[in-house]
Amino acid sequence: MENKNTLAVSEKKQHTNPIKRAFTAVSTKVNRIITTVTTMLTVTLMTTVSAFAAPAGGGGIGDEGVDQFNAVIEFFAKWIGRIGLVVAFVGGIMFALAIKNEDAEAKTRGLMTLASGFVVFALTLALDFFMTTP
Repeated sequence: MENKNTLAVSEKKQHTNPIKRAFTAVSTKVNRIITTVTTMLTVTLMTTVSAFAAPAGGGGIGDEGVDQFNAVIEFFAKWIGRIGLVVAFVGGIMFALAIKNEDAEAKTRGLMTLASGFVVFALTLALDFFMTTP
């Protein structure tokens, strides 16, 4: 009579190298994180909702809601424009100090800061161009 019994627990070869064990643990955690993020993105994309605008004749949001929204946008635009002017002022000071020190890189940085401040200010002045009013 032959013995055909097998061991209930198979002997796995244990990693004796601690560095290899650490990399295995890290890769397991990374795989779990990637799987979690992928699942969250998939669920988010699958649960989209379509929204339709209300007809112009009535229903939905009224004119007071649009006026309140425009007031909030204009408030933020006013302060963002002021911040843009402050950035332009700082860029002008940086450029003036760079002229004094004859530093080419600082001159470039000052002019770029000056220009970016004026661009931000100009965008807030052109707010009517970007906003669509009914």
